[in-house]
Amino acid sequence: MERLRHYIAQFLSHTLHPGIMPTIGTVLILGALPETFEWNFVARVVMTVFLGTYIGPFLGIVILRLTGTISSLHLVKREERIYPYLVGAASMIATGNHLERAGVPIEITWTIYLSALVVIISTILLPFFKSSTHAAGVFALYSLYICLHQRYGGGEIEHLVIGAMVLGALTWARLELKRHTLQELLSGALLGFIPMFMLLSK
Repeated sequence: MERLRHYIAQFLSHTLHPGIMPTIGTVLILGALPETFEWNFVARVVMTVFLGTYIGPFLGIVILRLTGTISSLHLVKREERIYPYLVGAASMIATGNHLERAGVPIEITWTIYLSALVVIISTILLPFFKSSTHAAGVFALYSLYICLHQRYGGGEIEHLVIGAMVLGALTWARLELKRHTLQELLSGALLGFIPMFMLLSK
C-alpha cells in the first residue's frame, strides 16, 4: 500500500509539473475568449508556449546536469534550484516577448510573464525558503480559470470543484514524497494564486 501511494504521488507530480501549466493555461485562454481563431494559429501559439516554457527550461536543466552544475534532474537540493530557475525565467520572458510581438491575445503574454515573475520570486526566496513551484503552478492555473470565468463567463462550477480536488491531490502528493512541507506548499499556492487573480480578475 505504501508503494502504491508513492507511485500515485509520483504520477501526480509528473503529470502536474509546473512547466506544463502555461501551456494548459494558453489552451484555456484560447477556448474562453469570444474571438474565433483558426486552427493553425492555435497550434502555433500552443506549440510556442510549450517549447518556450517547458522544453526550453527542461533542456537547460539537462545541460546543467550534464555539466555537473546540479546533481539531480529533480532539483531536490534547495541551493541547486537557482540556476535552473534563472534559465527557466529567461526562457519564459523570451517566449512572452516573442508572443507579444506576434500579436497573440494579451492574456496569454500576461500569463507567461507572470509565470516568469513567480519563478524569479521563488529564486530570490531560495536562500531562505524552498517555496513549492508545483503548488504555484496548479494554483495559478486554478486562479486563471476563475478569472476567465469572471471575464468571459465560460467556466463551469463542476470544473471548479474538480480543480479544487486536483489542488488537494497535488498537495498530498508533494507531502507524500516529502519534497515539501505544508508551509512551503502554502507559500507556493499563495505565490501562484494571488498575482494571477490580481492581474486578470475584472
